[in-house]
Amino acid sequence: MIMAVRDVAVLARFGARLHWQDKIALTTAIALPLALGLGLPALFARLGMPASALLPAHLGLLATLLLLMSMNQIAVVLTVRRDQLVLKRLRATGMRDRDVLAGEIVNIAAQASLVSIALVLLARPLAGLTPPRDPLLLLVFLVAGALTLALLGAAWTAAIPRSELAAAMTMPFFMLAGFSSGGFGPIAELAPAWVRTAFELLPTSAVAEAARIAYDPAGSPATDLAAAAGPALTLAVWAAIGLAATARWFRWEPRRS
Repeated sequence: MIMAVRDVAVLARFGARLHWQDKIALTTAIALPLALGLGLPALFARLGMPASALLPAHLGLLATLLLLMSMNQIAVVLTVRRDQLVLKRLRATGMRDRDVLAGEIVNIAAQASLVSIALVLLARPLAGLTPPRDPLLLLVFLVAGALTLALLGAAWTAAIPRSELAAAMTMPFFMLAGFSSGGFGPIAELAPAWVRTAFELLPTSAVAEAARIAYDPAGSPATDLAAAAGPALTLAVWAAIGLAATARWFRWEPRRS
């Protein structure tokens, strides 16, 4: 157990080192989310959007960007390293397959969580938003959401034939998250009831809902736990799906042409 944790930590640090040396990854996984996550709420605030509308937009955008930083980013990272045979070489070191993948997932989820926390902290001075009433609940769901989405991204790499297509093949999930969680505005309210119900079952919607609970000034620790049970169950189900799909279909080597 100790060796497994140590291997995961080593691989997470290795992945982080490669990540910070990649200018494209820094742009898409850090610079772009910070620019959108801070720039849009600040712009809306300057345009006079009331706090009652600004906060839901900010939380929906937060969940949408979490998907971009975790699911989309790990799909790109893993397909690139698969095509460059980096994953194959890591397997040859004697480390277990699950530890190799766990290291990559922990690295991406940790960075996505840190950027998300920065977005929450900077939203007050830049957009005038109040801080969350229950910051611990928000933190737990940001981390759990990042891990779940990273797992789903790892599973999705099985459908991506080449690393050049990874960004394009994950972009529909980003768009879906923006529509469903409110990151692109209250567009979901215009959809039929059955579509809104389906949207509520998505992992990004669970993160956005948990964030709303954490910001609700009328809540309490007891009511927070009860209200967060639904989003927690949604994330748990999606995490199980991602874990099973990754174990079943993940490919370690490039597809033969």
